[in-house]
Amino acid sequence: MEWTPEINCAYGATFTIGAVGATMTCTLQLKDYAGNALTCKNAISIYFTSDAAGNETEAVTSVAIATNGIIYLIETLKAYMLITENNGIAAVTIDNDAAADLYVNAILPNGKVVTSGVMAFNA
Repeated sequence: MEWTPEINCAYGATFTIGAVGATMTCTLQLKDYAGNALTCKNAISIYFTSDAAGNETEAVTSVAIATNGIIYLIETLKAYMLITENNGIAAVTIDNDAAADLYVNAILPNGKVVTSGVMAFNA
């Protein structure tokens, strides 16, 4: 049987992390199976961890949409559902009251978890 990729579905993501601070912005660009930026709305879940492997969940002070997308709370200060804009982008503003190195983890529709680079909060 031949495998056929789902068109207009997220298979990967890239993260753009803002400047170090107590408040930081993280922009996610969802990618299709060929690595191209999506050109349609998609839904993913995100959660925060203290390790790059995505295993140690960590709470943050607050999360809100920065410029693109819609956000829904799943677990207080730890897990959220993001709905991207029609260009496959969602941008969130994250506040943290303590100095910490944290990571954003995106759970894609196929179950794959993609982890951002470090977000170095300096509260």
